[in-house]
Amino acid sequence: MKKFFVVAASALTLALMFATDSYAQVIGKDIKTKNEISVSYGALSNSDWIEAFGEVVTVMFGGKTKQSSAVGPISAEYFYRVSPVVAVGAVGVAASFKEDMLGEVPGSGEAEVKTGDYTRSYFTLMPAAKFNWLRKEHFGMYSKVAAGVSFVNTKLHQYVEGAAHEQDKNWMFNWQASLIGIEAGGQLRGFAEFGMGEQGAILVGIRYNF
Repeated sequence: MKKFFVVAASALTLALMFATDSYAQVIGKDIKTKNEISVSYGALSNSDWIEAFGEVVTVMFGGKTKQSSAVGPISAEYFYRVSPVVAVGAVGVAASFKEDMLGEVPGSGEAEVKTGDYTRSYFTLMPAAKFNWLRKEHFGMYSKVAAGVSFVNTKLHQYVEGAAHEQDKNWMFNWQASLIGIEAGGQLRGFAEFGMGEQGAILVGIRYNF
């Protein structure tokens, strides 16, 4: 997580440096492309908070878990600009979390051992709208909103003789609201967004305009 925030801060600093140069050189020239695709990586997403809350509840009821790995949220987006300000499109997000279950096993000689694990994956698809407050040739500022559905797949594996593996599939409403987005570059741009939702409270990525 610490490395992510270092990268995010570097990306934002780079974007602001491009922004200063862009204002000086092409402030009056709008970008002409209609399509854009992007990929990004975020932190502090809705699914992050859900997993953290679930771990707290488990502890409250006497259980013990420890997160062993977390991947995402990783996002892919497509937008089409229907007016100088408004673009519409779709956002796909994937995230996965693995938790180790801990407990005491009589006769093991250890106070606490791993008794099982579960993996929960979130696959999210959301229609979205983007509002380009500034869309210049080398710099842009925008806001974005999206809402849709997350498909949640949970797999439970207990390290107990005779215990069956369990799998549960469910779905939930999910969303993203990026209040401020900053992008800089040419046809290929780096960007950073700040807000809240399944893509994260902060996310960084690259975008291609065509």
